[in-house]
Amino acid sequence: MATNTVASLEAADGPPFNETVVFVNISEHGARLITRRSWPVGKRVIVSDSLLNYRTIAEVVYCAPHNSRRFAVGVKFN
Repeated sequence: MATNTVASLEAADGPPFNETVVFVNISEHGARLITRRSWPVGKRVIVSDSLLNYRTIAEVVYCAPHNSRRFAVGVKFN
């Protein structure tokens, strides 16, 4: 499902870091997000949206440059 919903992405472990991201698309298995920073493959993250009362743990499966200042990140929901 294509969307442009804004959500929050944070590290599930390690140093606390929280970033506002945009969902490009989302399915029951995962999502593609646009972020400001590079996220390492295999990193466990928490994806949440306060408007939808949604919060889940996911794993980063890819991170690729999207444009000069953004990254496209694919996450797989656990």
